[in-house]
Amino acid sequence: MRPGVVVTIVVCAAVLLVPAVAVALPSMPSSLFETSAGCGCHAALLEQWRGTMHEQALTDPLYLYKLEEALAATDGALGPYCNGCHSPIAVMAGELAGMDQSKVSAAGMEGVTCTYCHFMTGTSEPPGNTSGTVADDGVKRAQLKDPEAPHPADYSAFHETAEFCGSCHDVYHPINGLLLEATYTEWKAGPYAAQGIVCQDCHMTPGPGVTKPYPGKAAAGGPDREHIYQMTFVGGNVGLGKADLAEERLKAAAELTLDVPEIVESGDVALTTTITNVGAGHYLPTGLTEFREMWLEVTAVDASGTELLSERRYFVTKLEDAEGNAPVELWDAVAIHSDDRIPPRESTSNEYSFAMTGDAVTVTAALYYRSCTEEVARKAGVEIPTTTMAEVTRTVYSSPAAQVAGEEPSEPSGEGAGGAGGLPAWASVLIVIGAIALLAGAYLLVRRKPTGA
Repeated sequence: MRPGVVVTIVVCAAVLLVPAVAVALPSMPSSLFETSAGCGCHAALLEQWRGTMHEQALTDPLYLYKLEEALAATDGALGPYCNGCHSPIAVMAGELAGMDQSKVSAAGMEGVTCTYCHFMTGTSEPPGNTSGTVADDGVKRAQLKDPEAPHPADYSAFHETAEFCGSCHDVYHPINGLLLEATYTEWKAGPYAAQGIVCQDCHMTPGPGVTKPYPGKAAAGGPDREHIYQMTFVGGNVGLGKADLAEERLKAAAELTLDVPEIVESGDVALTTTITNVGAGHYLPTGLTEFREMWLEVTAVDASGTELLSERRYFVTKLEDAEGNAPVELWDAVAIHSDDRIPPRESTSNEYSFAMTGDAVTVTAALYYRSCTEEVARKAGVEIPTTTMAEVTRTVYSSPAAQVAGEEPSEPSGEGAGGAGGLPAWASVLIVIGAIALLAGAYLLVRRKPTGA
């Protein structure tokens, strides 16, 4: 029997024996949870939530593709574990175990919906694997210290913490405890946490980075407030989420520099690229990083179009199984084999070289991101675009003369120069205007000349 099969069988048996490790949610009927249709007083916030990956958590084709793989590999054992974060209401209500969504209520089909988040009261420790505690008292909780609502409402300091998000955005292996997705932990160990900047400050405010205070009304007819949260929850999912917002977020996440000499007469040209995580409070990339793709591409092309350099570096987490094989699937993983992603406010550099040819060589460095591989997107039946996060282009010349020639603007000649005799266009225009003025003056003099003298 192959080692991977052994690991998978162990996972199946262990998950079935200890479901509390995989799913921390209580049992609760879905009838306690109102659908988003009942949140009409918050129409503006509701519209922000529509189309987010929270709303699509249970219907996301990429998630369903990966879930089907996990269920097949573990004989269905991982269903409640995975679905707990993607539809906590359905799992609590016993409506969903695997792929069959036929018994899932309307509230459950809304994935991470309004009432689930606003019924949360805290989290068990450590946050992760849907560790949120949920109350069944019908009280909707939020960050507003003086809520004014026609329904039971209360202030919740918990909703202002990163642990609120971390209850789903850290994912531990249900058997061996390996941290498979570590967005919350990455934040907690980094500089943003030390400064008191939490997830909501970046992902629930307009635009990239911390843009609070964000004044507005939490509900129609409600009071004006100094700061409210947006419900966009923007991440990096350009293909399935709110594309313009996700692309804006990705382009603000990293800074890319390209250090290369301007003149190299002959021999090898050495260059250095540096990527700095300037806009994310977690690693770049984050989440299911053996599934995501972020890579640096460096090319050098001479004037004839000959490619002198073409290199790629991927930033990814690789998992390994008990036999040391890597990469492996989530359910077979027992350890991190390698992780070369970029922590918040840290940099990574790469050195390259190519042989100088011709008078000029164009060097380009670009950082790209895609939510999944092209193969996975094809199998899931979706199109996932590649986003250019940052790009820098430089030209290397073989001599100062070549540099001057290359940087000089091209001068038009002949008739295209703007007039007869190669005069500039502006001079030709002035000559024409002057001629017209002279003719007009001559005409007026003739008309004024006395007749019959």
